[in-house]
Amino acid sequence: MILQNWWFTSLLPHEYPPIQSLQKDIQVDVLIVGGGMTGLSAAASFIGKGLKVAVIERNVFGGSSTGRSAGFLTPDSELELNQLERRFGIEGAQKIWNVPVSGIDLIVKRVKEYNIQCDLIKQDSLFVGIGRDGLDSVEEEKKSRLAAHMDVQTYGSEQLQSILGSQHYTGAVRYGNTYGISSLQYAQGMKKVLIDSGIQIFEATEAHRIQNHTVYTHAGSVTADKIIIAIDKIKPSFSSYSKEVFHAQTFLSISEPLSDADYKALFPSGEQFQCWDSTLVYSYWRLTGTRRLLLGGGSALTTFMNHWYNQDRIIASVIKNFRKSFPQLKNLEFVQFWPGLIDTTRDLLPTIVRDPRSPHVHYAFGIVGLPWASFCGDFLGRVILGEANEDELKYFSYFSDRRYFALPIWLQNFMGKPSLFSLNNLWAKYYQVDLKRKLKFDSKDF
Repeated sequence: MILQNWWFTSLLPHEYPPIQSLQKDIQVDVLIVGGGMTGLSAAASFIGKGLKVAVIERNVFGGSSTGRSAGFLTPDSELELNQLERRFGIEGAQKIWNVPVSGIDLIVKRVKEYNIQCDLIKQDSLFVGIGRDGLDSVEEEKKSRLAAHMDVQTYGSEQLQSILGSQHYTGAVRYGNTYGISSLQYAQGMKKVLIDSGIQIFEATEAHRIQNHTVYTHAGSVTADKIIIAIDKIKPSFSSYSKEVFHAQTFLSISEPLSDADYKALFPSGEQFQCWDSTLVYSYWRLTGTRRLLLGGGSALTTFMNHWYNQDRIIASVIKNFRKSFPQLKNLEFVQFWPGLIDTTRDLLPTIVRDPRSPHVHYAFGIVGLPWASFCGDFLGRVILGEANEDELKYFSYFSDRRYFALPIWLQNFMGKPSLFSLNNLWAKYYQVDLKRKLKFDSKDF
């Protein structure tokens, strides 16, 4: 396999305008730092609002975590609905679940409204259980979805084999209104939309520091009334919020195109799904529009490593296990692989805050999943525009940097950041209960 991001390979036939870096000092009403899904969504919320807006991005638009993702547009990123119900009760779980649901709606709406060519495919989600514990997880998810009056369909082992060509899984939960997408093509498509709408765009422009109302880059600066910081891999030199973010490492691979026989072997009914399993470090897969199999996963050893791991050993193990589950695909070759460091927080939920020392600055960070990022960017844009209603403003409480965490951040000085984050992640996913903790929020602050 070649170490190369397939999404960049697939970008080659498309014509997207190259954008110069910022080489001067400018002044705008709103500055957005970061051209990933969060920053793009924030910028899009200002289209047609009559404000002078600029976006700066250190790479190309979508060139970091957004453009490395598997392109799953599903509310599930790391937390299933039943895990949210345990933490917040069914009402709170519904409110939080509506965040990525709204994010999906925003992405799909913009794809259709602006005719963005980004390999958008409607694919129902299929959460598959492995073993007795996996079947229990399927049943728990079913109960939570029924309690929340959400659509759900479950399969036993034998029923599942009619739609997924494997005998390895003990059951599954299926639900709709989910999609697959090439997020890098979406980001580049949205870049053109923003340019056409009059928003100033600068790629290859890294924000080095922020002081009062001004963000400084290597060769210029942007002064703005309002600033949204939507970057991943925040450096300590840029913001103290960097200590609240860690990076979970996953690996992706792409196959050669499936033959008709391969397709039938994977999806016997002809319907295709985006799938993930019930293991802690789960595997996930779906088909692209060109009928290539996108397969991802990781290992307990490398998930919380401090640095990129660029060898193919981990993804080769994921592929080997996948072939055990689907032996009829044993001859399917995978041609490219790439790693990704996904920003996350200690409890797997995003963080959105207004800087108490600089109230004109909003941050969004630690966001796992394209739909979550889509909502968070749009939400902060609407907050600045004064369009977010009081009920929505409560998301500042759910996603506060001061919400409850099992282990405080200062413990990383003794146990190290990877250990602190991995233990917090494990606790939040399987044991944490927040239901009786009172959320602090005062809408008058906004």
